[in-house]
Amino acid sequence: MKRMYRKSCIVVASLSIILCFVLAAWAFDPIPIEEYKKWPNNWGKWGSDDEIGTLNYITPQRIVDAAKLIKQGKIIPVSYEARYFGGPLWGNRVGIERFMNWSGPDVVSNPKPGLAYTDEIIKVESHGMTHVDPLGHLWWGDKMYNGYPVVEYIKHDQGMLKNNANAYLAHSAGRGVLLDVARYKGVDYLGDKYKISAAELDAVAKWEGVEIKPGDAILIRTGFMKHWTDKIRKTGGSLRWSATNDGEPGPGCDFIAWAQEKQIALVGADNIAVEHIVPVDEECCAKYKVPLIPLHVAVLQMLGVPMQEILDLEALSEDCAKDGVYEFFYVWTPLNWWNAAGGLSSPVAIK
Repeated sequence: MKRMYRKSCIVVASLSIILCFVLAAWAFDPIPIEEYKKWPNNWGKWGSDDEIGTLNYITPQRIVDAAKLIKQGKIIPVSYEARYFGGPLWGNRVGIERFMNWSGPDVVSNPKPGLAYTDEIIKVESHGMTHVDPLGHLWWGDKMYNGYPVVEYIKHDQGMLKNNANAYLAHSAGRGVLLDVARYKGVDYLGDKYKISAAELDAVAKWEGVEIKPGDAILIRTGFMKHWTDKIRKTGGSLRWSATNDGEPGPGCDFIAWAQEKQIALVGADNIAVEHIVPVDEECCAKYKVPLIPLHVAVLQMLGVPMQEILDLEALSEDCAKDGVYEFFYVWTPLNWWNAAGGLSSPVAIK
């Protein structure tokens, strides 16, 4: 009798859960496309089937012109080294794990050593190391960039069917420009709550003697990654960066109009989320209907500008300061992972 009662309870509970999902689906009210069009956006600018947004500014001729910037044959990596306690994490993201299939001791323990091999299994979140945010990574409402409904194009078993990082593979090279805001201010680190204005980005470009051109990849140095990684390593990895308490330096909401005016193709930074986080810009957050990181909605979802995060710009900063050249050929091809929601990559600046 008890067994029958238990089975009945399980059936009732299951039906209740299913009913809740059905009712939720009935109650869901999609946001009209007109609501999205109230904000600056590039939806439809390159056609109804576009998935690369402002990477359309990177034309074949601009790639050819950018390649002419290579004068020394010098390659400068700008990816952050992936390793244990290799950098700050936030939210529920986990660190990197590695498992060697065979180690040296494993092999020599064989009584008859001979031909051997090794490889590894690596566990990493696609936004847990240097990567590019695809245009479907974050959204407000029920549609991602260019109006694609998320319910149709983001699947547990298939990944991100539209606006994924794979769409960038044939568009991931061109002219790069370092805007070294930290060096311009004469500091190693701008500080956790420093907001970079659009006017300051223009001032940095002028100070460096570089012109922002359509199709450029703009890399913004704040000093965040080195500062926080040093702090975390001193604690043996026990310290955890908090987005809402600690914050990070980065551009504020006037960056939206700046990016649209300059027709930049890509923006990246040596921090977790590119943009300034706290104190929260209440007006901007209210406009884009989010409690935090409004530039992710405005820039990714509305304008279609890919965002590159967790860069290491220290070596590039030193090199640019030494030769006074802040432009370079930039290659940032994402890993060709099936319908990727995060573009893991090892970008390089070539001078």
